[in-house]
Amino acid sequence: MPERVKEVKVKEEKKAVLLPEEVPEELTLGKALQVREAARAPAVVVYNKHELLVNLKPLVRKTDEEVIPVLRDPYTKRTDGFLTQFELMVPTSHRSRFSVLDFMHEFPMFKPDDDLLRVVRELEDKRVRGAPVVDEEGKLLGVVDYFDLLRLLKHHLPGEPELKVKDVMRTGEEYAIDWNEKVNKAWHKLINKFLPGLVVVAKDEENKVKGIITYKEFVKTNRWFIHREGEHMSVPMAKVKTIMMRGVPSLSPEDSVTVALDKFLVFREPVIPVVDEEGRYVGALFVEDLVRALARLPRKAVEKSETVEVREKEAS
Repeated sequence: MPERVKEVKVKEEKKAVLLPEEVPEELTLGKALQVREAARAPAVVVYNKHELLVNLKPLVRKTDEEVIPVLRDPYTKRTDGFLTQFELMVPTSHRSRFSVLDFMHEFPMFKPDDDLLRVVRELEDKRVRGAPVVDEEGKLLGVVDYFDLLRLLKHHLPGEPELKVKDVMRTGEEYAIDWNEKVNKAWHKLINKFLPGLVVVAKDEENKVKGIITYKEFVKTNRWFIHREGEHMSVPMAKVKTIMMRGVPSLSPEDSVTVALDKFLVFREPVIPVVDEEGRYVGALFVEDLVRALARLPRKAVEKSETVEVREKEAS
């Protein structure tokens, strides 16, 4: 027999929320946090500036490290620069002669007491996805990437952000690519627009989302799908569907950013597709956009009342 509702009670509950309002920079959450809290030991370190980039791919492939410090020697740990995975996708042939020195970044390098807001701005300005943290003498203390910053923000949120995915996501065809396109088109789009990833769609299926393709796919694969840099080979160009990542999680525009936050930290990919109820492409949420949005929230929460219905049931 169906259950019957015995009584309906209405009560008010109060919860702490973070309103996405304009506040002075000194009062933002990002200004209250220091990068030392997010720094960690790197999984890969380079000592030879003349090491070929293609030789670093197997090391990064095993560790999924985002930031690769270039140290002067193993004793002083003096940091001369760094690479990110984004640079490792540049060589498209095993005959590439590009070296660490050709693509090494010298800036930014952060001090332990730099605030999170400054770190986010510097990463965006210098177009890098992470950087080393060093002391006053340039000695390596650790590294940070966007996922490290996101994890730090999560642990210090004083309340529930009143932001939805639709408030942070990007929209437009420039953030998507058809799965039947050639891999070189995806490669050029990532490199030229400095995008960490693209949402892969099937245009012949009403833009249904099929997966993503990121700089990581070009680093992880052992095959060379683009032949450049003087390598003359007559090889059919592979399609995006050949190397894209399938089975990726997705988000709805109405999802809370906390849902997106958890998915990024578990999934650890730079982009998550945003879809409608039919699984069609709506937009793309990038991890750096979420980090920027959270870092600019006020550091103090406000209490908000919420009406909740409590239904007591009894079996018929």
